[in-house]
Order: sequence, then structure tokens, then C-alpha cells
Amino acid sequence: MLRTLIIALVFVVIFIWETSGLLRKKEIKELIIFSFLTLIGLVLCIIGVIRDLI
Repeated sequence: MLRTLIIALVFVVIFIWETSGLLRKKEIKELIIFSFLTLIGLVLCIIGVIRDLI
């Protein structure tokens, strides 16, 4: 459970760090693609952690 929270926190920090620049530059297409890829990465990391626990 703690590993999952740490991973989610790291992803949130990275997401906020990267999206602030994209929003400032008004790069909406890049923001959508980055959000989608970040979400896929987060899901895969959480699945990996859950799989290790089983």
C-alpha cells in the first residue's frame, strides 16, 4: 500500500512539474499526449507493484 502511494505521489509531482510549462506555452496537444502516456505509466507501475505483492 505504501509503495503504491509513493509511486502515485512521484507521478503527481512529475505531472505538475511538466504540465505547468506546457500550460504556460499553451501546448494543448502535447499536454493531452503527455497526460495519456503518464496515465499509462502510472497504471503499469501500480500493476507491477500489486503483482509483486501477490
